Amino acid sequence: MNYIWDDLLSEQDKTVITKAGYDQHGAASWDSRTLGKNPVLLVIDMQNHLVGKNVPILEAVEDERTAMGEIAWHAMDYIQEFVTSCRGMDVPIIYTRVIPQGRHANDDSLQIVAPLKPRDGDIVLDKNYSSAFYGTVLLNHLHRNHADTVIIIGNSTSGCVRASAVDARQMGFSVLVPQECTFDRIEASHKISLLDMWMKYANVVSTEEALDYVTGLKGNGK
Repeated sequence: MNYIWDDLLSEQDKTVITKAGYDQHGAASWDSRTLGKNPVLLVIDMQNHLVGKNVPILEAVEDERTAMGEIAWHAMDYIQEFVTSCRGMDVPIIYTRVIPQGRHANDDSLQIVAPLKPRDGDIVLDKNYSSAFYGTVLLNHLHRNHADTVIIIGNSTSGCVRASAVDARQMGFSVLVPQECTFDRIEASHKISLLDMWMKYANVVSTEEALDYVTGLKGNGK
């Protein structure tokens, strides 16, 4: 697999990764590459104020300073397909919404974007900070679903996705991140955050590989 961060690495960086075994084994202190048989899909903050209109980001921020415009909409194609596949495999789906200080949860701009509208049976959790675990009942829902793996998609890669991945790993869950299903307003932050997660906390794979994992669950009795 060609990783999105490869163009940022020096020759020394690449050698360290290979010589220290991060490319094969992930973190040295815990197992960060295994996946279980009972995943839950965590859709992070796919809200109107963060996605915005399907226009270049410099135009999108004129309407809403947090919007990512066509960066978000490019990822949306992958995200929609992935959510649909998870539904087809009866993978539980949990959405989060970040509620900024001073904003009301009923504000239209804070709702989940129409293409990803939650369905009956999905769970929507509101949060005030980066991690989907902080100040929410996410952990309870994961335990109720007997989850052993958390698949994380959405935004932003360097903020809420990364924070949630780190917390999920620290709480004993395997973590899977399909790289095309995440996005960030700053390209360098996006790439480096995926690299950090891949080295220490998560399986960062192509969306195609993640789909193979999800569809393969049927053979495991999912």
